[in-house]
Amino acid sequence: MDSQIFMLNSSALPGYEDMVECPYNRAHQIMSSRMQSHLYKCRKNYKNLKYVQCPFNETHDFPEQELPNHVKVCPDRESLVRYKLTVATSAATFAQEEASSVKVAVPVGKVFENEVEDEDLWDAGPSVRAYNPRANASRTNVIRKNIGMTPSQKKAFKEAERQRLGKIRNHCELNEER
Repeated sequence: MDSQIFMLNSSALPGYEDMVECPYNRAHQIMSSRMQSHLYKCRKNYKNLKYVQCPFNETHDFPEQELPNHVKVCPDRESLVRYKLTVATSAATFAQEEASSVKVAVPVGKVFENEVEDEDLWDAGPSVRAYNPRANASRTNVIRKNIGMTPSQKKAFKEAERQRLGKIRNHCELNEER
């Protein structure tokens, strides 16, 4: 009986749908997710071959003379063209919207005894001092840290904290007795 060699199509076998052939060695069948790391190793082993990378996909390596033909038909070229069209279209749309928009002057509400006439104008409200966490902590019964101080500053800070907490404690005790 004649011995026949059967070549199996890797896409016909279950579990091998994601296999890709290495451009440097046809015997290398690699999963597409591992192709980039495989090509890094194969490029080192096959330095004598003059292959170049596709500008659209780093996992496409071709001989230099085949690159112009591949660039014309590369399936990943579509994503770059789509991106360029999207950016150009959105920039043109933005320019049209900006040109067609009408600027309306918004009157600033008047302040009458710390109340704003128009509630939608947040900037025209009463001026309020900014929150200072250090000042707030110095008035409450919390333990503060002495970060970024020299040893002499730390010593003075600890003594000031003892006095501050002592005053707060005495004040709390007086309020409880009443």
